[in-house]
Amino acid sequence: MIAFNMNLILGLSLLSLAQISGYVYACGEGSPAPSFKSKYSVLAFIDVNTYKTIDCSADHFCQIDWYKDDIPFPFGWDVNQQEEMGVTLDDNNQTLTLRKAEMLAKGNYSCIVSNDQGTISRSLELDVQGNDWIHEPILAFDNQCSDQWVNLGDNVTFSCKVFAGPRGLSTVATWSYVIKTSSEINDEDKEMVYMRELPYTVYEDPAPTMDGKLLTVTLNIFNVTEAALGTYIVTVSNGVEPGLLHRVNLYLQEQELNGCERKRVRMGTERRLSTGERRGALWRYMKNNR
Repeated sequence: MIAFNMNLILGLSLLSLAQISGYVYACGEGSPAPSFKSKYSVLAFIDVNTYKTIDCSADHFCQIDWYKDDIPFPFGWDVNQQEEMGVTLDDNNQTLTLRKAEMLAKGNYSCIVSNDQGTISRSLELDVQGNDWIHEPILAFDNQCSDQWVNLGDNVTFSCKVFAGPRGLSTVATWSYVIKTSSEINDEDKEMVYMRELPYTVYEDPAPTMDGKLLTVTLNIFNVTEAALGTYIVTVSNGVEPGLLHRVNLYLQEQELNGCERKRVRMGTERRLSTGERRGALWRYMKNNR
């Protein structure tokens, strides 16, 4: 009984320490499973001798371990290499920092987050390039640059991250809307979003943000109407052919009514859809009613 009370006191003390420090630890039985705090990309390009952090922020973690190409931290680097690149684990191992990444920093980084309830992990492929690196734009794997489902009246943001080359390279990014669906989109099949006269508000970021080689291109659509649904294309050019052309689709969210009954509401009419018909019916409607 005395031992139990001592364990209880120790557990409460650790919990208080975790709350004070601002981190949500979960070491012990009955803790929630760990979970990541934010979305992330799985590919990154940086210039040699530049600063880079790799994030592994998580809730309910007891332990976080880092690996590079399956080698545990400090990844087989000797003391001199670690000091030259300024390699540290910060925020209770939630952040890996490279203050001056050299070419040997190139590789696959993974973090493993664990507690008594489970283990989660994620990886990032880091490519370190010389300062003369020039390549056609490459889309980063980012969750906000993919198809989205909305309800009418919602606001939506497409945010695409693109590796576009050195800061000095002239990069142009534009958004367009597909007015005619085909396997190959030509210029006459689309129009610039800012030229459309539509009953909704669209805002294209006029100054995409640049972080090293990483360009963020954003499209915001406010108060979505049926005219806003369809296919959008982000085009990025840095002077190296062929450039980047990436499609994203905006769909109408399915509405759930009466338990398991589902339907789509389009142009004031109703149509019940089976599971296999849902996407096809939406595309047919959009194609026939433009």
